[in-house]
Amino acid sequence: MKQVHITLQGKGGIGKSYVTSLVAQKLLDNKEEVICIDTDPNNATLSSFKAFNAQRVDLMEDNRIKEGHFDNMMEQILTTDSHFVIDTGAASFVPLSNYLISHDAIGMIAKEGKQPIIHSIIAGGFALNNTLSDFAQIAEQMPQEAQIWVWLNEHFGKIASDGKTFEQSKAYNKYKDRITAMIRLPRQNEDTFGQTIEQLISERLTFSEALESDVFRIMSKQRITMYRRGIYEQLAGIC
Repeated sequence: MKQVHITLQGKGGIGKSYVTSLVAQKLLDNKEEVICIDTDPNNATLSSFKAFNAQRVDLMEDNRIKEGHFDNMMEQILTTDSHFVIDTGAASFVPLSNYLISHDAIGMIAKEGKQPIIHSIIAGGFALNNTLSDFAQIAEQMPQEAQIWVWLNEHFGKIASDGKTFEQSKAYNKYKDRITAMIRLPRQNEDTFGQTIEQLISERLTFSEALESDVFRIMSKQRITMYRRGIYEQLAGIC
């Protein structure tokens, strides 16, 4: 079954494009046909990865976002036999969410025999409360046809509040039946793995490109190999 992956979160700077890039890489490394779409009106991060050949959806018209500009994207999703990976920005979170709900777009995707998947990122530290709130909103509003994959991003700190982990939070216990998968992005040693992954992102290289390039030295490539393995093992069987 073809999958339609949509990363949705209202908080900026928490790794939405990074998560989207990981999903795209896993599908491409599986030798799957993938169409990547970038709907971020402010920071076209996914489009800056040459390997993804991402299409841009220009949402801005007269200095405001026009939801009708999602029509062409939906037309392509419904008529093209391919996986789709769609990146969003903080500014497009509400417009795209409204569009998907008001048009029953998730139901239309499911009727075409494709699996709609919403990716929600829970970030630790300063972003925890905002991302928990966005996750709860997604779980409450998105129809049952949509799977929800939660990414626990520990880059900014532990995902815990008052000593309670995400799995102990009110949001998780209320909506845990909506969660299909949980993928953990653990905090890395800043001097080794952290520095290598930061460079990988800044160079806008996929794992495969980095391992074949001269940009990284032997031990950096070893860290990339190990990091990729850890992510892909969590996605095995679902992506």
